[in-house]
Amino acid sequence: MKKIYLLFLLATVSFSTAFGQVEGTWKLAPVAQALAVGPTEGDFGWWSNTEADVTTRACLFDDEYVFNADGSFENVVGDQTWIETWQGAAAEGCATPVAPHDGSAIATWSFDESTSEVTIEGAGAYLGLAKVHNNGELTNPADAVASISYPVAFSNDGMTMTIDINFGGGFWHFVFNKEAAQETGSVDGTWKLAPVAQALAVGPTEGDFGWWSNTEADVTTRACLFDDEYVFNADGSFENVVGDQTWIETWQGAAAEGCATPVAPHDGSAIATWSFDESTSEVTIEGTGAYLGLAKVHNNGELTNPADAVASISYPVAFSNDGMTMTIDINFGGGFWHFVFNKEADQGSVKTVDRNLFNVYPNPATNEINVTSDERLTNVTILDITGKIVYTSSEITSNQTVNVSSLNRGIYMVQVMTDNKTSVKRLILD
Repeated sequence: MKKIYLLFLLATVSFSTAFGQVEGTWKLAPVAQALAVGPTEGDFGWWSNTEADVTTRACLFDDEYVFNADGSFENVVGDQTWIETWQGAAAEGCATPVAPHDGSAIATWSFDESTSEVTIEGAGAYLGLAKVHNNGELTNPADAVASISYPVAFSNDGMTMTIDINFGGGFWHFVFNKEAAQETGSVDGTWKLAPVAQALAVGPTEGDFGWWSNTEADVTTRACLFDDEYVFNADGSFENVVGDQTWIETWQGAAAEGCATPVAPHDGSAIATWSFDESTSEVTIEGTGAYLGLAKVHNNGELTNPADAVASISYPVAFSNDGMTMTIDINFGGGFWHFVFNKEADQGSVKTVDRNLFNVYPNPATNEINVTSDERLTNVTILDITGKIVYTSSEITSNQTVNVSSLNRGIYMVQVMTDNKTSVKRLILD
């Protein structure tokens, strides 16, 4: 099922990439001119924030603008944000948020790639400053508009978003930075216990491994455990892949601990699912007999009989910066078990996105386009705005000419691939 999902993802990469640029949590960039206003676009002559304002207006610069993957949108403003006189304040300053611009709005977001506009739907939802909308600036919170469209531009790395919005009497300029996120995608994939000392450890408190921890030698003597796979499939299913042998303990009926035939229900036969709660950074495994690390460990103790396997276990997780190491410290009621996992490298089903992989010209085009790259391309595909493939070829050169005269005029996406990279660019036919 995972492979099917990934093939679908690649077929629609043009749209998921565009959507993914916006998706996530953003904050105003902590720099001068992250907020600015003037009579024309790029003219900040009327006002702009200084570097000192990043501190004096910290209650504004820590506000979060959250574009959720399900299309919902949130203003997360906390207990204080920047309040102005039009909101009833005697003077501008940090104060309690004023409804409906207090984060209580039920809102959604969408992105129109053809115009590069983000639209926020929901009275009281906004980007940058609550007062700014497409037809002016609010003078009363009760006049909050139901929809605002913001023209956006992204930096090459996708981590900075710039808005210049015409509010009818001039242009407001906002600059946002994207927060590094640990999302479901950080969990998705195949993991194994890290082949190092203290990949398994236990003690009375978190971080105290005084009761027991594995040694480097245990990586070899317990190889049947260290090669077990914990598979988080993209469709939400979960698998313990333990093979013919795994580490069996006396509570499972063994005379002594050692490598042996897996014991049900911890033998990989569980029908299980997984979910990730980003707010608590917890992974929950649902399915009797499914587990991470050691089969006996759960939230309320350690099993003494396989028949007592629990139906659900939640694990608090932390990820390394590169997303390739996952650490768990789970409170089992009598102490803390510590597990460290490494993520298995994907075997090519997902390719690295490289925005500079190729060029396409002329653009706009009429009859022909040229696709050029410094790398050996394995595929060129053109998709229309519905995601339908209108052209594809794997017989290509470093300078490929494609006849597009028969295609309807409009917007398309050109996707190219190498053995380990993919890239997408927008194409306009006129």
